Amino acid sequence: MSDSASPASLPNAPPLDPAEDLVVGESQWSIIVREFRKRKLAVVSLWCILLVALLAVFAPLIANDRPLAYRGTNRFEYSEALRAIRVMLQQEAEPVADSANAEQTVASSADRRAVIVNRFAFMRSVAAADSSDRLAQIESEALTLLDGPASVERSEALLRLRSRAGEELTPDKVVLRSGWRFPAIAGLEPHTIAMMLFLLLVMSAGLWRGWLQRRFGRGHPLVNRVWLSMLIGLPLFAAFAWWLVVPGHLDRTRYKEGSLASAVNAETGNVPVIYESVYWPLVPFALDEPNLLNTFAAPVGFTRDNVADATGPGQGSAAEAADATTSPPAIVAKPENGLPRRAKHWLGTDDIGRDLLTRMIWGGRVSLAVGIVAVSIYVVIGIIIGAVAGYFRGWTDMLISRVIEIVICFPSFFLILTIVAFVGPGMFNIMVVIGLTSWTGVARLVRAEFLRLSEQEFVQAGRALGYSPPRLIFRHVLPNAMAPVLVSATFGVASAILTESALSFLGIGITVPTPSWGGILADGRQVMNVAPWMIVIPGMAIFLTITWYNLVGEAFRDAADPRLRGAR
Repeated sequence: MSDSASPASLPNAPPLDPAEDLVVGESQWSIIVREFRKRKLAVVSLWCILLVALLAVFAPLIANDRPLAYRGTNRFEYSEALRAIRVMLQQEAEPVADSANAEQTVASSADRRAVIVNRFAFMRSVAAADSSDRLAQIESEALTLLDGPASVERSEALLRLRSRAGEELTPDKVVLRSGWRFPAIAGLEPHTIAMMLFLLLVMSAGLWRGWLQRRFGRGHPLVNRVWLSMLIGLPLFAAFAWWLVVPGHLDRTRYKEGSLASAVNAETGNVPVIYESVYWPLVPFALDEPNLLNTFAAPVGFTRDNVADATGPGQGSAAEAADATTSPPAIVAKPENGLPRRAKHWLGTDDIGRDLLTRMIWGGRVSLAVGIVAVSIYVVIGIIIGAVAGYFRGWTDMLISRVIEIVICFPSFFLILTIVAFVGPGMFNIMVVIGLTSWTGVARLVRAEFLRLSEQEFVQAGRALGYSPPRLIFRHVLPNAMAPVLVSATFGVASAILTESALSFLGIGITVPTPSWGGILADGRQVMNVAPWMIVIPGMAIFLTITWYNLVGEAFRDAADPRLRGAR
C-alpha cells in the first residue's frame, strides 16, 4: 500500500464537484458567463433590467402625443411655411433706415432669400401637380423681385405679391398631396438611434455570436473582434447616417387636434392635420400634457371607497374615477377626429392631469442614463488611477493610496450634496458629480488586482520581451483584472440611481420639466392622502430596479470568484 495520499484525500483539499464540467481551453469569460446562467434569479433580473432599458430607450415611440405613422395631409406645416414666406417678403419690402447698416442688410436679404427658396420647395413637395405649378410661378416672381435693385416700386411689388400669396396659396385654395408621414420617428435624435440599435444588438447577442461562431469556428479570435466591431460600429454609423439624412426641425403640429378625412366639413376645415389612417403610440400622451379636468385620476384597477371624494371639483368626476378601474379597451381611432378612443391613464395622473405612466417611462430614461454615465465616468477614473498605483508601486502607489484614503474619509452622499449645492442642479451636473466622487472603490479594486497579477509569469515574460508599460497595463494585465471592476460597476449603477433619486427627492437633483423617479416621488409626498399611487409607483420602480441590479451584481461576483462558484 502506498504511503502517498491522493489529492482528493488531502485534509485541506477542496472537495471535487462532479457537476463542474469545465471545458479544457475554455476562457475565463466563458466560464463566468456559464456560471452566471446557472443562477436563474439573476438571469431573470438581468432581463428585467433590459426590459426597463428597452422602455427607457424607446420612450419616444412608446409614450408620445405624436402619431407613429399616418397617411394624410399636414395643413399646419404648409400654413407655417406660407407664413414664413409672407414674413420674409414683408421684411424685404421695408426700406433701409440708413446706409450704415447696408452690409448687414445685404446679408439679411441673402438669408431671407434662402428661407423663401426653402419654404417654397417644401410647399411644392406637398402640393398636387396643378397647385405646384402655381407655387412655382409665384416663387419665380418673388425671386425676380428679390434679385432686383431696391426701390419704391420693388417694395410695392413685394407687398402686392405678399397679399397675393396670402389669398391664393392658403391650404383651402391649394390641393395638398396625401402621403405617409412618421412624426414620432422623425423626431428622434441621433444618439437615441444609436442607443436603440446598441440595445437591440445586446439583447440579440446570442444570435449574432452563434452565427459568427458557425461562420468562423468556435473559439476563433475573429468572433470577438467582429462582434465588438458590430456592437460599437453599427450604432455609431446609424447615428451618423441619421444625422445626415434626417434634418432636425421643431415640429409644433398639434396632431391631437387633427381629424379623419371622412369627418372634415365646412366647420372643421381648419384642422391642422387631416388623417386618412393614423397609428398612435401605446401611451398617446405627451410628457408635459396637462389636463386640468382630469387631475388625480386613479390608475387602472385601483379601487378604494374614497376615490370620488379625493377628486373633488375640477379633478374628474366620480364616474370617471369609477371608469378608470375598468380594463382599458384597445386604442382605436374615433370616426370624429382619429384620436385614440378613451385612451386610459394606466398609472393615473398627477396634480395637473399629466399621465403618470408617460412620466415614469421618460423618468426611467433619465434615471438609467444618470446611473450608466456616472458609473462609466468613475470606472474610467478608477481604472486609470488604480492601474498606475498597482503597476508602478513604490512612492507612486504610496501617494495615490494616501489620496484615496483622504477621499474615502468624506461621506460620499454629503460630499455630493455639497458639490451640487455649489454647481447647481441638473442632469449633466449630477452625472459628473457622482462620477468624480465615487471612483475610490474601483481604484482600490484595480490596484489590488494589479498587485496580484504583476508577478504572474505572463507579465514577467512581457517585461522580458521589452513591452512598454502602457501595453502591459492595457493589453495584458487590465483584461484579466476587469471581473471585479464590472461587479463593482453593476452595484454602482444601482447606487447612482439611488443617489440621483435621493437628490431629486430633496429638490436639488434633476430639475423641472425633466422627470425622474425621485422627482415624481417628491411630487407625490405632497398629495399622499389624495393620490397615494404617486408615492407607491415611483418608489416600487426605484426599489425593484436597485434590487435587480444587486442580484445581477451578486451573481456576477459569485461567477467570477472560483471560491463562490458552488453557491446557488
